[in-house]
Amino acid sequence: MTAQTPAGWDGILDEDETILWQGRPDAGLVLKDLKLLSALHGLFFMGFSLYWMTLASELGTHYGGSGVEGFLLMILPLFGLVFFMLGFYNGFGHIFWDAYLRSKTHYTLTSNRAFVATAHPSKGKLLTDYKIDTHNIITLKAGPPDSIFFKSEKIDFKRIEDGRKVHKLMRQVQENSQ
Repeated sequence: MTAQTPAGWDGILDEDETILWQGRPDAGLVLKDLKLLSALHGLFFMGFSLYWMTLASELGTHYGGSGVEGFLLMILPLFGLVFFMLGFYNGFGHIFWDAYLRSKTHYTLTSNRAFVATAHPSKGKLLTDYKIDTHNIITLKAGPPDSIFFKSEKIDFKRIEDGRKVHKLMRQVQENSQ
């Protein structure tokens, strides 16, 4: 670890690698990501599952008995919750999930690579790196906030405040990699 390497980066950065920029994405909800067809599909799923759960609960009320049969009729409406939740996620929940993951994400740009660190609730701490060289296609999507997309990889710097500055730094890293 060199003198310029911040704590926690030892063993991750190469010897000649230095950190140029670090930041976090805006974690707010992005209603632009809401797609009409997906929202309609989700509403249909949610509506149908509510209808099904209502009918199933009435079935349990009218024909409920005792023992195993009565118990099964009581829990039958709960199976509709799975479909309700799937409909909610497909229609609207994905924008909440994306905002949540962005709130747990950090970006780092070094003299050689771009890093995305995410504290995922089920997968744990994830660190993805992407080597920046002249073969990469890096796209700036002007905001505000700005986003930077890497064409050949599934790694992006989404919704960052100083995207133009970071894009310029990435272009300099590309030029220096020749």
